[in-house]
Amino acid sequence: MNWARRTWLNLSFVMIPAALPATGSGPETPSMTVRTYNLANAPTKDLVQASLAAGQIFKQAGIEIRWLSCALSLKEARTKRACEEATGRHDLDVVVSTALISRPGVAADALGFAFPLVRGSQAVVLWERSKTMAESSRAPAGIILGHVMAHELGHLLLHSMEHSRMDLMRSRWGKEELLRIERGTLLFTTAQATAMKEELLQ
Repeated sequence: MNWARRTWLNLSFVMIPAALPATGSGPETPSMTVRTYNLANAPTKDLVQASLAAGQIFKQAGIEIRWLSCALSLKEARTKRACEEATGRHDLDVVVSTALISRPGVAADALGFAFPLVRGSQAVVLWERSKTMAESSRAPAGIILGHVMAHELGHLLLHSMEHSRMDLMRSRWGKEELLRIERGTLLFTTAQATAMKEELLQ
């Protein structure tokens, strides 16, 4: 798809930067750990920007994220031990991948995908497509990637492949959604935020 000529994004159900700590919060604040794997070799600055954008979206929903950048080689594994820790029930994986990685049933122009009904499912976001979208938008590629990450993680937390008719979980983003991405106002609905917090507090 030539994103320069199209104004909407297609998001299927769906990694990210260096380890970033969650911001301070009280003991009652729902939280989760997100492990990221940069298979696409996306620039670190864009991944940091993406994680900050996604983190802010979840913070608006009342959820804190602990980010871990995980090893892609044995050499890296020696210095990134945190990802070797026992995984918790609410630890999720985000893979920043290339457009060559896809799955049956995923739209050819999708920016990411996830299968929330499959045990151990990952959120996969496709770096090149976010980058291409940025070329026809005022939103930086890292910011777009962060919104895709939040969307796909939302599928995993909501245990649903459904899309909403508006806001962040909408399947196709048009000009209005892209403007809201630039402004930082494309978010989860109140109902979605409540459902995700309830899931994390179980």
